[in-house]
Amino acid sequence: MTPTPKPAGTRRRVRVAPPEKPVDCQACAGELPATALVTAQLQGLALGIDNECDFLRAVADSVTELFYVWSVGGLLLMANRGWELATGIPRGSSLGKSCSAIFPTQMAKRFLEVNRLVIERGQPVREEEFVDLPDGRVLYLTLKFPIRDKSGRIVAVGGISLSKRA
Repeated sequence: MTPTPKPAGTRRRVRVAPPEKPVDCQACAGELPATALVTAQLQGLALGIDNECDFLRAVADSVTELFYVWSVGGLLLMANRGWELATGIPRGSSLGKSCSAIFPTQMAKRFLEVNRLVIERGQPVREEEFVDLPDGRVLYLTLKFPIRDKSGRIVAVGGISLSKRA
């Protein structure tokens, strides 16, 4: 059966069948750790993603706004393409560097103050931040959140910043 052509400028709704549930879910039965299930599911998607780290990187790079992770010591651990495009700073040369080595002193100081607040409270913090970039001042609506290890200790601060030109 061939689909009927639609006039230009109209949308076509496509129904997608929900994915089938695995017949034998070993992770749900407690036989495998959850990470083994996730990795197997990712491999089953045939997306060319072999592990959770690659999957997380692909998700982060799919977000068009800024997404980043700072260590509790203030080192940049992860940044997406949105961060790289907005700041004009290559990720490769920024990862592992301190906030003050990447940004001007006052800007770095403010970013680190919010990170410390997240660590002290142990809760997400919403903040409005003005950032002066080469192409003008930008207002960012930022959500920063604690990232915890298996024992519950905060090991990093993640953030997502949505831009709104000031």
